[in-house]
Amino acid sequence: MNTLRIAGIAGSLTIALTAVAGAATIRLVPLTGTTVAATLSSCSAAASVVAAPAVLPQIAAAQQISGVTAVRVTIDRRGTLTGASVLSSSGNPWLDRAALGTARLSRFTPELRDCERVGGEYALLVDFTD
Repeated sequence: MNTLRIAGIAGSLTIALTAVAGAATIRLVPLTGTTVAATLSSCSAAASVVAAPAVLPQIAAAQQISGVTAVRVTIDRRGTLTGASVLSSSGNPWLDRAALGTARLSRFTPELRDCERVGGEYALLVDFTD
């Protein structure tokens, strides 16, 4: 499993670092307008995910189907996944189900803001086009 992190630059630009997990590329992107400001403070950190492998379903591979599914994930202040739903469909139900399964099996770390853990909503982008 690969750890992905979201980094805020000057509080306005968000960069998502990607890593390959299984047969798909996975990114975690905040849905709210808040980002972790680039400061020298050790009491701020972006949310992160240890992504479960996202594997292209065999039936989709056999039919050469690809796409990107965005899964809306809601995590609480402990990092527990409290909700997962398709935010943006790949156009294929097999890929969407595989992306939802990836979200449910992944492990999240909540954002640390002013030395307090805070939950939030994120888009977990699962790209089956690679």
